[in-house]
Amino acid sequence: MIEPPRAGVPSPCRDVCQLDTQGICIGCGRSIAEITEWTRAGNERRLEIRAAARARIEAAEESAGRQSRP
Repeated sequence: MIEPPRAGVPSPCRDVCQLDTQGICIGCGRSIAEITEWTRAGNERRLEIRAAARARIEAAEESAGRQSRP
């Protein structure tokens, strides 16, 4: 029997679904392991995954901003 998705914490997926060279999705910031884990994770773990993913996206955006400055 397939378990229905857990309600509560929405997925950070942005339907981009492309991994960078480090195995991190450039759309949502999750690792492939976190993406795979998402359907089984409880809400507390999902919040942890979202926080880590958000931090990765922010770091990538900050890094890209530094690289584009003259």
